Amino acid sequence: IGRCITGVLEVGDTMQYKKKAFSGIGFILAIFMFGIALFITMEYYHIFTTKESVDIDVSRALNISVDLAMQDIDWIQHNSVMDTTKAEKEFKSYLINDMGLNSNYEKYDSNGEFLYQIIIDETKIQRTPAKFKVSGRIRMKPVTVRSILPETFDVPFSEESKNTRYDD
Repeated sequence: IGRCITGVLEVGDTMQYKKKAFSGIGFILAIFMFGIALFITMEYYHIFTTKESVDIDVSRALNISVDLAMQDIDWIQHNSVMDTTKAEKEFKSYLINDMGLNSNYEKYDSNGEFLYQIIIDETKIQRTPAKFKVSGRIRMKPVTVRSILPETFDVPFSEESKNTRYDD
């Protein structure tokens, strides 16, 4: 009797009594979406930390160059006058000597891998009142898919330093 009923069920209505198979599409899709979110987060973190680091270093370079380029006699007389040639020289010196960039303003890690390049598009130096502004781009490569996507991308930056006297 058991065989007969099974045989009838198989022949008569197979689609109605089949057990659904676990396809796992939803689970695989969830893992894939999590991977994409993780990838985007890691890339954003890399871009953000590199930009913040460069912004801080360029700002420090500008502040130091403005301080060192202030003319002594004007400093004593409480005027804000700067030697623009010296300011530009000190700024470039800081980028190369203190930030560890090469002559093309490129930074490499200890293994010789490219980290970033600072491309200065515009420099505005004002003698009086002393003001130094630099704007440009930070060129970098992706960190998580460096071997798959060797392309570079640019992130803009702009920093400014001015000497303001408050001791009058």
